[in-house]
Amino acid sequence: MSKFSNLLRLLILLKSKKRMKTKEIAYALGVSERMIRKYMSDLAEANVNVESVPGPTGGYELVGYDYLLNLDIKAEEAIALQMATVVLKKSTNFDFKQQLENLNDKIKILNESCNQLDDYSDNIIIKPKSSNLDKEIKFELEIQSACISKKKLLIKYCSVSSGETERIIHPYGIITRNNFKYLVAYCENRKIKLIFKLMRITQVASLNDCFDIPATFSIKEFMKNNLGLFHDENYNLKLLIKHPFSKAISEGLYAKNQKIKWVKSETIIFEGQMSGKTDIIRWILSMGTSVTVLEPMVLKKEIKENLKQMLEII
Repeated sequence: MSKFSNLLRLLILLKSKKRMKTKEIAYALGVSERMIRKYMSDLAEANVNVESVPGPTGGYELVGYDYLLNLDIKAEEAIALQMATVVLKKSTNFDFKQQLENLNDKIKILNESCNQLDDYSDNIIIKPKSSNLDKEIKFELEIQSACISKKKLLIKYCSVSSGETERIIHPYGIITRNNFKYLVAYCENRKIKLIFKLMRITQVASLNDCFDIPATFSIKEFMKNNLGLFHDENYNLKLLIKHPFSKAISEGLYAKNQKIKWVKSETIIFEGQMSGKTDIIRWILSMGTSVTVLEPMVLKKEIKENLKQMLEII
């Protein structure tokens, strides 16, 4: 079959199977595993997000909205429909409330990008579910509207360090990482750009004042450099990774300046710069005895200490 046909079949397979290993896809398409990796590179160039998930149960999976049924609905259009649904549901003179709500649900299913489910981090680790999704979505529509209209917001935010505070912010956009939603915004109180976890926002009020996003600002680059509990710390990792994780890790992109070197048939040396100490430790521990931390020693010592504490608790 042609390359185009195989790419289309690959997307259909991932859509139906949810997650598949390289070997499974290669067998289904009748091509080599090397060709599958080439296909993945081609899809990435076309902005089709196929994620490589590490681990024994890992593989490739299609991330984001449905490319097979894409209606090319822009985020602004989907949000406008959501806002219209909310307003018209309160109206006493509109007879098609249920039909409009059904249409709104279908649009959200077909085009998940309206919820801006983009992960702009480099560290794709584990994706836990939020324990309270209601908190995350309570103010999302109003925040999304402010992002589009460039309107300032007055919010109350409950941070771990300083408790609940009132802030005036310039909302730039909402992104998702590890199934939690975050707002990237400029905070007038602290005079810097910050990341706010949506579920910690307790109150939102729209202001009449408008703002401009700096022309040089990129949410994608900002999230890569800042999202993480310890985003001010960067680690130059050097790991020895054995089977069964070596294959999956070699197929994915996890760090800046990443380098993969095969030292044996099923063993690799992984090198790269990563930020977010908590995420890094969780990722390393998820590989169990298949990984050895070669560098940095400070991180190796901290992981050992974590393991000792875990044993004491258990």
